[in-house]
Amino acid sequence: MDEMDKENTKINDENNDSSEENEEDNYLVVGMFLGMCLGMTVGNLLFKNIGIGMSIGMCLGLAIGSSIKQKK
Repeated sequence: MDEMDKENTKINDENNDSSEENEEDNYLVVGMFLGMCLGMTVGNLLFKNIGIGMSIGMCLGLAIGSSIKQKK
């Protein structure tokens, strides 16, 4: 690397607007996982269709998981 590339890399690293710093921690993935599992079970028992139950469970898990904030 020449001097100009090193300087450009340094500037880009400083100006990197990472979204990780602005994100709040929540239980989104855990809610989706549990929603899918419970939705598949309920969908199989009530609707006799796993796909419908999984879709409903995933949406509910996503909504509930994203509303609960994690403690840091």
